[in-house]
Amino acid sequence: MPSEKKLARRAVLDDAGLKRIVAGHPWIFRGNLRQIPQCSPGDLIAFSDMRGEIRGWGLWSEGDLSIRVLTFGKKEPDQMKLLRERLERALDWRKKWCAGEDAFRWVHGEADGLPGIVADLYGDLLSLQISIQGWHRHLDDVVRTFRKVRKLSAVVLKNETKHLDKEGISAETRILFGEMPDKPLKVKIGSLLAYVDIEHGQKTGAYLDVRRVPQAIEPIFHGARVLDCFSYQGHFGLHALAAGAMEVVAIEQSKDAIDIAKKNLSINGLPQKMTWLHGNAFDLMRELDGRRERFDVVVMDPPPFSPGKKNLDSAKRGYKELALRGFKRLPDKGYLVFLACSRAFSRDMLLETLCEAALDEGVRCRIAQEIRQPQDHPVLAGVPETDYLKGFALEVIR
Repeated sequence: MPSEKKLARRAVLDDAGLKRIVAGHPWIFRGNLRQIPQCSPGDLIAFSDMRGEIRGWGLWSEGDLSIRVLTFGKKEPDQMKLLRERLERALDWRKKWCAGEDAFRWVHGEADGLPGIVADLYGDLLSLQISIQGWHRHLDDVVRTFRKVRKLSAVVLKNETKHLDKEGISAETRILFGEMPDKPLKVKIGSLLAYVDIEHGQKTGAYLDVRRVPQAIEPIFHGARVLDCFSYQGHFGLHALAAGAMEVVAIEQSKDAIDIAKKNLSINGLPQKMTWLHGNAFDLMRELDGRRERFDVVVMDPPPFSPGKKNLDSAKRGYKELALRGFKRLPDKGYLVFLACSRAFSRDMLLETLCEAALDEGVRCRIAQEIRQPQDHPVLAGVPETDYLKGFALEVIR
């Protein structure tokens, strides 16, 4: 029989929590626990049903999301052995789906069986986010394990994400192995070269989840005048020029991102047909309304407006305003490309919002392309929280 000490370190699920586990969901919330384990943040603990049968093992956190599941079943896993096996499996998946790419996501958290870890490769440099104590307290071992699976020139901890304080983890960017690049890396993202500033850039350095989207919608750029809102370092606008766009007007709030976008334009030898408007996208779109400017394609790739369900109403208002202003700038046969990366805002919610905006503008639309996250950002079936990126390329019918 297990000792009293082991029993005290075990979490006991209520019926609702057990139902989630039976369905294979990797999250257990504190509200679904009949017994709170006596343990420290980051500990590997067992969780059982109310009869005492162990149903799996996970990493403990003190917040509402209390357990991130590592394994289902009675057998206690070796955490570092499990890490290596899942890193190898994750890399095999990317070799299949990301062959020939310089930059891609190696580990996508729960979808790769490694909750709390996001790891992106830029050439041989690994940019790493560790968002829970269950891995952060073993950081040196984590880095060694990554290096055993693939040759790396450097590993950077890029921990600037939200909610780290809830885990007792400091927000920071620092080198863990090798040397921090003293200038932006030059790597191929999509079909073009791009400078990536690992230390100061967004996310792990770049937005890798949208890198393939311009190629998927390439035909709409041919000969078009394009408005690229929330352009960041110019990914959509530059690919539009490469696809034969006549002109690109890009809106971006970060001056540093605009500076890198200009360098990206130069290193790819693209025509100097890109103009940047520096400022808030909502304000600048209103100015374009006043001038009644017209574009053949409007790209909207805003930051997440709805990190949680409590923000859904405000997110819908924000998305609808942007979509409405986008539609106003488009003629008959123009295209609105609209993406949303808010996890709580579903694909159906986005499509409904876009349709409402079209109705308000008095236009109809047809879907030319539906946009989803690429295979290196996999979706775990049955876990909607892993399905976050959605979008549409819509043709306007006036």
